[in-house]
Amino acid sequence: MFLLLFTYWPLVVSVVGSFQRFGRGGTAPRWVGWQNYWDLWNDALFHQVLVNTGIYALIAGPVAVAFGLGAAVAVDGHRRLRLVARTLIFHPVLLPTVAIAATWLFLLNPVSGPVATLITRLTGRAQGLLEDPHTALVTVALVAIYKNCGLYMLFFLAGLQAIPRELQEGARVEGASEWRVFRHVTWPLLRPVAAVNGLLGLIWGLGDFSAIWTLTQGGPGGLTMTLAPFAYLTTFRFFDTGRGAALAVGLALTTTALSAVYLRRVRFDLT
Repeated sequence: MFLLLFTYWPLVVSVVGSFQRFGRGGTAPRWVGWQNYWDLWNDALFHQVLVNTGIYALIAGPVAVAFGLGAAVAVDGHRRLRLVARTLIFHPVLLPTVAIAATWLFLLNPVSGPVATLITRLTGRAQGLLEDPHTALVTVALVAIYKNCGLYMLFFLAGLQAIPRELQEGARVEGASEWRVFRHVTWPLLRPVAAVNGLLGLIWGLGDFSAIWTLTQGGPGGLTMTLAPFAYLTTFRFFDTGRGAALAVGLALTTTALSAVYLRRVRFDLT
């Protein structure tokens, strides 16, 4: 019932609404067929949004998973310092994304932020990472990585602790280096966990909204605008409900299609 009310029913409403044009002032919607999709496809800003979404998903997803794997390997064990390190790395996951983004918005403030001050001292010139067109999208992606990598670390830790230690110790007794132990013993057994983390990274990268909207609202000049914020802006700022619904449907279909391709490929790789 929960999925029906809050997932499938809104999706059906969005699909129907994407083929309509809603008038203002309470006028009845008009059926326009594929016009909303066609208008989006001919919109230059929409093309830029697609590129931004792809770049953002490729940075925020795989890099966060890689950091999560590295952190899990580094803090695996039961020593007290490693337990403290786990807590510190996982702590951002417990905080709301808006709170994390607001904190980094202060740190990255081009006038008084500590990061901007450090960059000014190192380079001799003031630079706003969120205001620079060359660094804004990467900076937002790095904030998302900081927020999410602790969750991937937790999944990898569960996978590491499920691996029998006898397998790793046996490889070390045979003279294998730590890299060979990881490459030929640990990693093959972690691949199912890595597959799940990779899928989660893909989905969250494509649909992320809070970090982008809090940090830049799509600026500067739309260079950090991705599909989720663009759908929100189109629907609730420009009141173009038909195109907003088309964007939402397109995002859902894209995420579903890429996830299906990813799962099919991963299934073949694991067998």
